[in-house]
Amino acid sequence: MSKIIDKVNNFIVDNHMITAGDRIVLGLSGGADSVCLLLLLLDVSSKYGYESSDIFAVHINHMIRGQEADEDEEFARKLCQERQVNFVGFRKDIVQYAKELGLSVEEAGRKFRYQCFNEVAKENGCTRVAVAHNKNDMAETVIFNMLRGTGLKGMAGMQPVRGNIIRPILGITRDEIIEYLGEKQQTYRIDSTNEGLDYDRNKIRHIILPAMEDINKGAVGHICQMALEAGNSYSYIHNMAIEDYSGISSEDDFGKTVELDVNELYKYSPVLQEHLIHEAIGDVAGEKKDITRRHIVAVVGLLYQETGKQLELPYGIRARRSYDKLIITNKNQDSLDYNIKIEPDKVYNIPGQGIIEFKIIEYSDDVEISKKLYTKMLDYDKIVDTLYLRTPEDGDYVVIDAKGSTKKLSRVFIDNKVDREKRGGWPVIASGKNIVWAVGLRFSEAYKVDEKTKRILYMDYKGKGED
Repeated sequence: MSKIIDKVNNFIVDNHMITAGDRIVLGLSGGADSVCLLLLLLDVSSKYGYESSDIFAVHINHMIRGQEADEDEEFARKLCQERQVNFVGFRKDIVQYAKELGLSVEEAGRKFRYQCFNEVAKENGCTRVAVAHNKNDMAETVIFNMLRGTGLKGMAGMQPVRGNIIRPILGITRDEIIEYLGEKQQTYRIDSTNEGLDYDRNKIRHIILPAMEDINKGAVGHICQMALEAGNSYSYIHNMAIEDYSGISSEDDFGKTVELDVNELYKYSPVLQEHLIHEAIGDVAGEKKDITRRHIVAVVGLLYQETGKQLELPYGIRARRSYDKLIITNKNQDSLDYNIKIEPDKVYNIPGQGIIEFKIIEYSDDVEISKKLYTKMLDYDKIVDTLYLRTPEDGDYVVIDAKGSTKKLSRVFIDNKVDREKRGGWPVIASGKNIVWAVGLRFSEAYKVDEKTKRILYMDYKGKGED
């Protein structure tokens, strides 16, 4: 038994899991793995300066197995009382919860568990959340990821430490867990749903992995070693890639969007391209769990397709090629459809984008005409119709030279490689169909200041968040 305790303790030390002063939330189902985790953390507590009262065991009754689930809850409660450990119980109809979220029962259960863990950690000042994954779980996870389609990251399986989550018994097998509990003469609960073949993981646990062990008894250990090496390789490559991530990406104000420079991406090897794109998807989605290698390869494919091509990703994410940009966004760019009559000496808000200021200036030789992209000055007396700040309309055009030649606004967008989904909400200053200024793109030649100008209309645009 001391051998297993030493093994777990060394694993904790090697992975810097626990430090003096930590308080720990522990997931306690009542099964062999979580009961083993609880007893082992109590066995090594003196080495890290925490007591049983610093452990908060969280049990979730998923309300799936009726009386059996109630008995599990009562078992966990009594075990904590015997060991002087804090017990916190939750109940949730996980089947109904899964339907509400559109998730599998397994995924909904996992989501709710971690919500509970974080809630208890916050309420009690806990710095670590300990979960009872072991070597067999690691092997099962790697196989599961391989079957659903994965890259190096999925091959790496679970990490010993991820944020505040720690896995202290990830270095021991299920057989060692049962051995430890037997020597302790500690009983545990058996979840009947783990014995059937209704869940994919159970098929891996009861059919696939045993078949592998028939071929080689060291299968679990070999898979875990491969996962360790895959994790190290992934970390090295990923760190290389994200060193340059900020240099080739930019975020804009049209929802949660990341734009990657296609010409810069071409300079990277396919492996690094995949890591950069995975990082961008994670930025937009806020998580990466359901992003598989198949998704990433499909997005890489957009780099070599014409503008306008797009595809759908998990979490409501879309990726599309737009000229020299690869755009990853979580929001459709609907037309904002505003039409605001302009009065001088006022500041107007452009929905979701920024502000624009208008003011009248008396012209003199001392006035310097702005050449800035987002500050324009026009001859106010050349305006015939009322000016409007609005979104583009069919038939809009811009005067492009002193002869009065015109160009369609739609062509201006194309020439400036404006993403198709941003055009509908693009701010323009218009007099009828005559576009005075497509903000940041093109200024009409028909309203330029000249020697006859008496009054200037000064227009200054500031993007969202700018001073």
